[in-house]
Amino acid sequence: MTQVTPNVFQVKNSWLWQQIEVEFPTAESLRGRARYQELLDAQKVVSLSLSDDVTDEQLDGVFLVDFHRLTVMFALLQAKRATDEVAQNELVEFFTQIIYSEPCDLYLGFADGQPIAAALLTKSDGEVLVSDVVMLPNSLYSSTQSYIQALLKKSQAVQPNSQLWLEQPSGNPLLG
Repeated sequence: MTQVTPNVFQVKNSWLWQQIEVEFPTAESLRGRARYQELLDAQKVVSLSLSDDVTDEQLDGVFLVDFHRLTVMFALLQAKRATDEVAQNELVEFFTQIIYSEPCDLYLGFADGQPIAAALLTKSDGEVLVSDVVMLPNSLYSSTQSYIQALLKKSQAVQPNSQLWLEQPSGNPLLG
């Protein structure tokens, strides 16, 4: 079976790589980008469907990352994808370099006042990609799928005829 790699996946990765393409990037952020690339190697992109099964409380738990403190929270959740402390620190350094700009938006999910979920949403040429999904056990979202659906609805990124995609671990699907 041939795996489809949508253009929006390449757009997201180019955007992320550009975040540290500055005159003097830190060594940690460069190593963090390499760690992130290793995580990407274990991902696949699958088609995603939109559902209306989202509660108002779940929508209220989704926040657009639009200032630095939220970026740090996003980075700390993303770092949980790594298994060792050095890799986690490098991922934090990589993700905290992000400058808010199109075509990507960072989102956090909160439950009981704590950040419990993170995802990156990329929009390009009628395609929408949900990627980099991390979710901790919580009382608001029963599954990663419920967080993803709340994020899509809250973001209002899905237009008629949009092609929806999800980046997920190859051996451990997020949807089930």
